[in-house]
Amino acid sequence: MTALLFATLLSLPIYPLNPVLEDTVNNVNLHLTAGFNGPGSVVSTGPELTVKYEWMVHHPFIVRAAFDYRYGTVRSVVYPDGDLHRGQLSLEVLYYRGTKKLMGYIGAGAVYSLNKFSLADTDTDSLYTNYEITDVNISNVPGYRITVGLRIHSVYSIEIGLTDTRPSYVYTRQYSPTRFGISSKQFRSNDFRISFGYLFHLSL
Repeated sequence: MTALLFATLLSLPIYPLNPVLEDTVNNVNLHLTAGFNGPGSVVSTGPELTVKYEWMVHHPFIVRAAFDYRYGTVRSVVYPDGDLHRGQLSLEVLYYRGTKKLMGYIGAGAVYSLNKFSLADTDTDSLYTNYEITDVNISNVPGYRITVGLRIHSVYSIEIGLTDTRPSYVYTRQYSPTRFGISSKQFRSNDFRISFGYLFHLSL
């Protein structure tokens, strides 16, 4: 049975007979993707657009720098509700195997999340009346990402990724016209994404 499974693996188009000679990755790519992310423990499902710059440093490794724009809403019984716009900078290393027909890859790297939170109007008056809170933000924080993907004919892509960050809600309180206080409460923002993309081959 083991021999049959191994033979089946070797016959798949994702397993090249000669990985170096059959290398299907262009040295430099501009990779555009669109999809959705979430839901997480706090943030709802929302759209995502990403621009990625990929450079094959050495077979079978790719270094990828990217910028993601993500949108989601916070609907929670614990935290204030509102709209969350996230810009995420990332740097990943990908390991790939495959042929021209089909290539698979897995990668991991660091992200830095830039968060802009817009408090819902329904919560603004309540927070000020009950807790003297005049402003609510979500902090910018680093995190990490794990990515698994497939490429078809070296230009079409399907990706699944998991991103984990630990931002904080930052509350500004006004005790008097001249006295302000700031407090924070950390939460875990982990979500997955599914995206579809197209690669433009670039030359150095």
